[in-house]
Amino acid sequence: MAYEGEILLECPADIDFSDTSAVVVSGAKWNPCGHMLFCCGKDSESCWYFHVAGQGVREIAGVLAYPKFMRGSSRFALYLAENGKREIRRLDARISNPSGAYARLMKFMSDKWVWGVLLHNCASFARDIIVAGGGSVDVLLNCPDREFAQKVEDAVDAGLKGIADSLPYGLGL
Repeated sequence: MAYEGEILLECPADIDFSDTSAVVVSGAKWNPCGHMLFCCGKDSESCWYFHVAGQGVREIAGVLAYPKFMRGSSRFALYLAENGKREIRRLDARISNPSGAYARLMKFMSDKWVWGVLLHNCASFARDIIVAGGGSVDVLLNCPDREFAQKVEDAVDAGLKGIADSLPYGLGL
């Protein structure tokens, strides 16, 4: 079974919110939107990565599972390698209220996460922690891979234009 991280069993006191980001990685084969993690920490070995992911049948493959964490870049690299993922980008989160971010993060980490496709997913997990910390991150269609989301938006726009162009004169959109 591929490494997804560990379940948090106690509240860590050494999380540094002065350098935070939403990390976008490629998605599973069936998920063209990509995946998003919340990362905090200044140096690669003391940083923390948090995300919603499940492992195996016991956690219903992530549909209902405890969020996971990874400590340090070596564990994050293991996660990427074992899951066939690659890092796409990091979005600066600029947390101004570390206690708000910490409280939301600990709440999320202590409860099972119900994955809800585009409404309650990895992007909303990271975004809600960032917002609770006074930061912001823009995610189009709750899809962390902006290029994919932009392709969907462009296809919808082209389809609507095609419909409008086929209507009798004066009835276009």
